[in-house]
Amino acid sequence: MRETDGQTPCTYPGGIAGVLEEMEARRAPLGFAPGEALPPLDADLAALRAARVPAPEADPLRRAAHGSSNHRKFLDLRAELEGRSELACLHGLLVAHLRKRAQPSHTASLFLRLWMEEAPHLLEDLDLRWQVSALTTFGEHGATEVQRTVGEALSVLFGMMKLYETERRYSGFPPNKSFRLKGRSRVGLPLGMDAYSLDAGGLDVNMLGRLWHMAEGDAVIRPLAHNMLDRLMHDPRTVFRRLRRMRTRKARRAARAAAE
Repeated sequence: MRETDGQTPCTYPGGIAGVLEEMEARRAPLGFAPGEALPPLDADLAALRAARVPAPEADPLRRAAHGSSNHRKFLDLRAELEGRSELACLHGLLVAHLRKRAQPSHTASLFLRLWMEEAPHLLEDLDLRWQVSALTTFGEHGATEVQRTVGEALSVLFGMMKLYETERRYSGFPPNKSFRLKGRSRVGLPLGMDAYSLDAGGLDVNMLGRLWHMAEGDAVIRPLAHNMLDRLMHDPRTVFRRLRRMRTRKARRAARAAAE
């Protein structure tokens, strides 16, 4: 496989082989110490929902002698999720295991059970970052085609948002400020793509609308997916809101020009 097309170098050394190698290096399974295991599939979720993760200095689990990567990850999660439910912490641990190449055989089933039985609590107790992680996990381990398709599609959407919003920070513009209509670069888009039309483009509504309808087809992922899409549509700091503002400004400018 060639790394370049003979004119421009690949963004990633080694091409796709290098990408896959780096990705796989991040997927080494978490290990368990002797006698250590994830909670069983029939764990008491109500009890975990009611219990709160204590502060690190008061957490008795920190006195355990385990030196496994599973235990270290669990302690990291407990520090991050202090004050939230033990159920939220278990959810984080299941997601961490499901990102790896291998995990205990019941891990995905337990993750799905959490969302089947405890979705209202998870949506309340998990921040948006963890909800995006849950969508990614559905994309890889969903029990139905809808769960996997919606999870993967939303995972890609939010992943791309994270990339371009990170780059945008270097423009000096805050995320709630759209660019000026004047001064647009005339350079074409990558891969020969057509630019989004500020006058009548429907890419945004078509994308969001299709994802919303797709999620309606599965009762387990629907609450999570709809919540994330609703939050996205109400956040004033996204490219969707910025482009809508730009479209409104352009329409007003055209209307004034026509009235003169």
